[in-house]
Amino acid sequence: MKKSLNGFIVILLLLSPIYAQWIGQNNNTIDNLVDVVALDSVTAVAIGDGNAILRTTDAGQTWTNETIMLSALFRWRAISFSSQLEGVIVGDNAIWTTTDGGIKWQPRNMPAMQRLLSVMQIGAPYILVGSDSGYVYTSHDTGNTWTSEKVSPWEIRSLFAWTGTYIWGLPIFALTPYSLCRSGLYPEGSWWEDTLEAFTGLGSEAFDGDYCYGGGPGFIVGVQGDLRAAMTIIRNENMGVPQWLPVSSFSAPDGIIYGISAPSAEIIYTCGSQGTIFKSTDGGNSWLQMSVPTTQNVRALSFFDENHGFAVGDSGTILYTSNGGETKVNIRPEISNFRMSLIINYPNPFNSATTLKYHLAETGDVRLNIFDLSGRLVAELFSGHQSAGDYNYLWSGGNLPSGVYFLTLEAGDQRIVQKCMLIK
Repeated sequence: MKKSLNGFIVILLLLSPIYAQWIGQNNNTIDNLVDVVALDSVTAVAIGDGNAILRTTDAGQTWTNETIMLSALFRWRAISFSSQLEGVIVGDNAIWTTTDGGIKWQPRNMPAMQRLLSVMQIGAPYILVGSDSGYVYTSHDTGNTWTSEKVSPWEIRSLFAWTGTYIWGLPIFALTPYSLCRSGLYPEGSWWEDTLEAFTGLGSEAFDGDYCYGGGPGFIVGVQGDLRAAMTIIRNENMGVPQWLPVSSFSAPDGIIYGISAPSAEIIYTCGSQGTIFKSTDGGNSWLQMSVPTTQNVRALSFFDENHGFAVGDSGTILYTSNGGETKVNIRPEISNFRMSLIINYPNPFNSATTLKYHLAETGDVRLNIFDLSGRLVAELFSGHQSAGDYNYLWSGGNLPSGVYFLTLEAGDQRIVQKCMLIK
């Protein structure tokens, strides 16, 4: 599931007009990059199958390999962050966590010595890991101790959760090549049910899945075999009805869709073989193949919001967009004179209250507000004049329902948005 902003200048003026909005990134690795997470509109962490942990804070203009000094090689497989600071990566016989946004990493206890293919962090202490043996491992203490459950005879390729409103027990999902395992995350534990899906023909496989952020349809992507290798997307329009059907109006070349990112109920992106990226702006009813400056396989993508996202793939491929990949846009520098940063809200997700921290580089008028998904103002935390410095505010969800909310910090001509999820 399958994100703080800083004042910056977006430099796009020298880009090729053909691929102006999917920008190729330079980095110092030839690893096949297998996963990425966008922590905000300009910050991301990507991992590779040959030890690389790459990090950018400037929209991909520069990338730092955070494992450059390590002698051991790790074949990384998946990455997940529950906030801008707390994250976890897994791979072959390795689990590492970070508490500073991916700058430093700490090895954790292994639940079993095997290939770990997928991971989902739900709040800093709560981690789920999927293995090639069909086990899901769960930790409540940031990877110090683990419990295990065999949920499928097939490998667990993707772990994701429903992020809309729910009554009891966070709905969570484990995707295998041929089935979808569903469970509910309850305080006293969980149980799993394994259901065969539409990837059952010869040569058919599912690779990734996700529900739209904040609630909406769910999607599973992969390849449908038999007569040919056809890129395939299936959709669940209502989580309460366990029926997944192929999307209509989807025309694609032969190949495989490897990854999906769904930042809202309307905007969905997928990526696949030979440099293919598709976008839907109507909840998956129609899809547009985008212009992309690579023919390498694109293995994963992650969007912070509907427009800002990163995609990664084979041979060190990294792409970035700041406007959703659209090409017919007037590009001009966007300059913010007021420097500030919304550092973090912790915990996220939270049960009753969360702490908001932000920094002002100079004195000015400040507004700190909370909005729901419909854009309705639900809490005004501060509005007034503040001096330069660091500030903390405690926000309680009160009687608000579970779901996604937006924390907004406004000062000068700059507006920063941070997503958070209230779980009751």
